[in-house]
Amino acid sequence: MRNTAEVGRARGAMEFFLLTTSRTGGIPASLLVSSMPLRGTPADPEKYAAWLELRHGEGRDRRTVSVVELAAGPAVRVVGTTTLDFHVGMPGGIGYLTLCFSAPVAGMSAPMEQLCEAVAGSLRWVE
Repeated sequence: MRNTAEVGRARGAMEFFLLTTSRTGGIPASLLVSSMPLRGTPADPEKYAAWLELRHGEGRDRRTVSVVELAAGPAVRVVGTTTLDFHVGMPGGIGYLTLCFSAPVAGMSAPMEQLCEAVAGSLRWVE
Protein backbone atom coordinates (compact mmCIF):
# COMPACT_ATOMS: atom_id res chain seq x y z
CA MET A 1 0.00 0.00 0.00
CA ARG A 2 2.89 2.34 0.79
CA ASN A 3 4.41 1.80 -2.67
CA THR A 4 1.06 2.57 -4.29
CA ALA A 5 0.75 5.74 -2.22
CA GLU A 6 4.27 6.88 -3.13
CA VAL A 7 3.72 6.28 -6.85
CA GLY A 8 0.37 8.03 -6.68
CA ARG A 9 1.85 10.99 -4.82
CA ALA A 10 4.61 11.32 -7.42
CA ARG A 11 1.87 11.56 -10.04
CA GLY A 12 -0.19 14.09 -8.07
CA ALA A 13 -2.82 11.68 -6.69
CA MET A 14 -4.91 12.85 -3.77
CA GLU A 15 -7.49 10.07 -3.40
CA PHE A 16 -7.20 6.34 -2.81
CA PHE A 17 -9.99 3.81 -3.10
CA LEU A 18 -9.92 0.78 -0.82
CA LEU A 19 -11.93 -2.37 -1.37
CA THR A 20 -12.23 -5.06 1.23
CA THR A 21 -13.49 -8.41 0.08
CA SER A 22 -15.10 -11.33 1.79
CA ARG A 23 -16.95 -14.47 0.74
CA THR A 24 -20.11 -12.39 0.42
CA GLY A 25 -18.60 -9.64 -1.75
CA GLY A 26 -16.77 -6.35 -1.38
CA ILE A 27 -17.33 -3.28 0.72
CA PRO A 28 -16.34 -0.03 -1.01
CA ALA A 29 -14.54 2.67 0.90
CA SER A 30 -12.60 5.74 -0.11
CA LEU A 31 -9.76 7.68 1.45
CA LEU A 32 -9.16 11.32 0.65
CA VAL A 33 -5.86 12.73 1.90
CA SER A 34 -5.44 16.48 2.09
CA SER A 35 -3.38 19.05 3.92
CA MET A 36 -4.98 21.92 5.78
CA PRO A 37 -2.98 24.97 6.85
CA LEU A 38 -3.82 26.32 10.29
CA ARG A 39 -5.50 29.58 9.13
CA GLY A 40 -7.26 30.31 12.40
CA THR A 41 -7.72 26.71 13.51
CA PRO A 42 -6.08 25.73 16.81
CA ALA A 43 -2.70 23.99 16.54
CA ASP A 44 -3.17 22.12 19.84
CA PRO A 45 -5.02 18.81 19.17
CA GLU A 46 -7.21 19.13 22.30
CA LYS A 47 -8.30 22.66 21.33
CA TYR A 48 -8.78 21.61 17.72
CA ALA A 49 -10.99 18.70 18.85
CA ALA A 50 -13.11 21.08 20.96
CA TRP A 51 -13.37 23.49 18.01
CA LEU A 52 -14.49 20.66 15.68
CA GLU A 53 -17.02 19.39 18.23
CA LEU A 54 -18.64 22.83 18.34
CA ARG A 55 -18.80 22.92 14.53
CA HIS A 56 -20.50 19.51 14.28
CA GLY A 57 -23.35 20.55 16.58
CA GLU A 58 -26.23 18.39 17.69
CA GLY A 59 -28.76 16.15 15.99
CA ARG A 60 -28.87 13.19 13.67
CA ASP A 61 -25.56 13.93 11.93
CA ARG A 62 -23.65 14.38 15.18
CA ARG A 63 -20.12 13.00 15.12
CA THR A 64 -17.93 11.80 17.95
CA VAL A 65 -14.70 13.78 18.33
CA SER A 66 -11.70 12.59 20.35
CA VAL A 67 -7.92 12.88 20.48
CA VAL A 68 -5.93 9.69 19.84
CA GLU A 69 -2.24 8.87 19.63
CA LEU A 70 -0.97 7.58 16.28
CA ALA A 71 2.57 6.64 15.25
CA ALA A 72 2.70 10.07 13.50
CA GLY A 73 1.71 11.84 16.74
CA PRO A 74 -1.50 13.05 18.33
CA ALA A 75 -4.50 13.17 16.02
CA VAL A 76 -8.07 14.39 16.24
CA ARG A 77 -10.42 11.51 15.39
CA VAL A 78 -13.93 12.31 14.12
CA VAL A 79 -16.32 9.41 13.53
CA GLY A 80 -19.76 9.60 11.97
CA THR A 81 -22.18 7.02 10.63
CA THR A 82 -20.39 6.56 7.29
CA THR A 83 -17.18 8.54 7.82
CA LEU A 84 -14.00 8.44 9.88
CA ASP A 85 -11.58 11.37 9.76
CA PHE A 86 -8.15 11.78 11.29
CA HIS A 87 -6.56 15.23 11.54
CA VAL A 88 -2.85 14.68 12.21
CA GLY A 89 -0.62 17.61 13.13
CA MET A 90 2.13 18.08 10.55
CA PRO A 91 5.74 18.53 11.68
CA GLY A 92 6.64 22.13 12.42
CA GLY A 93 3.07 23.01 13.39
CA ILE A 94 2.19 24.17 9.86
CA GLY A 95 -1.22 22.56 9.79
CA TYR A 96 -2.98 19.22 9.68
CA LEU A 97 -2.81 16.26 7.32
CA THR A 98 -6.39 15.08 7.07
CA LEU A 99 -7.33 11.49 6.26
CA CYS A 100 -11.03 11.30 5.36
CA PHE A 101 -12.35 7.74 5.12
CA SER A 102 -15.82 7.13 3.78
CA ALA A 103 -17.82 3.90 3.58
CA PRO A 104 -21.18 5.02 2.16
CA VAL A 105 -22.66 1.55 1.65
CA ALA A 106 -21.65 -0.31 4.80
CA GLY A 107 -20.99 2.61 7.13
CA MET A 108 -18.32 2.61 9.78
CA SER A 109 -19.10 -0.86 11.09
CA ALA A 110 -16.50 -2.57 13.29
CA PRO A 111 -14.46 -4.27 10.51
CA MET A 112 -14.39 -1.16 8.29
CA GLU A 113 -13.56 1.10 11.22
CA GLN A 114 -10.72 -1.23 12.20
CA LEU A 115 -9.34 -1.22 8.64
CA CYS A 116 -9.43 2.58 8.45
CA GLU A 117 -7.81 2.89 11.87
CA ALA A 118 -5.03 0.51 10.79
CA VAL A 119 -4.34 2.61 7.70
CA ALA A 120 -4.27 5.81 9.77
CA GLY A 121 -2.08 4.12 12.37
CA SER A 122 0.49 3.28 9.70
CA LEU A 123 1.13 6.96 8.94
CA ARG A 124 4.65 8.05 9.83
CA TRP A 125 6.70 11.14 9.10
CA VAL A 126 9.94 10.63 7.18
CA GLU A 127 12.79 13.15 7.13
